[in-house]
Amino acid sequence: MVVKHKNIFKTEGTWSDARKLLLKLDTGSWRTERPVLDREKCNYCGLCALYCPPQCLLDRGDRYEPNLDFCKGCGICAKECPRGAFGMVPEGEFIDEG
Repeated sequence: MVVKHKNIFKTEGTWSDARKLLLKLDTGSWRTERPVLDREKCNYCGLCALYCPPQCLLDRGDRYEPNLDFCKGCGICAKECPRGAFGMVPEGEFIDEG
């Protein structure tokens, strides 16, 4: 038996509208690991930013920093960095201040 919802193919906006909405959503609240940057190892090559999901890294002009409001904890930045500048640390080891 196949069940289809009546609105499954209904679209109310363009893809760019959906992308704008997705970029505004706070998606960092469910991660289990957090990327931590060792600034001495980072040479600002940009590989982390190239492969990391949109909005997850902030370009600081001399380094890329995790944007923890959007970071999903996937570890792509750590896997792609040839210098090992990002390390993944369990979220439970941090205390949020604020």
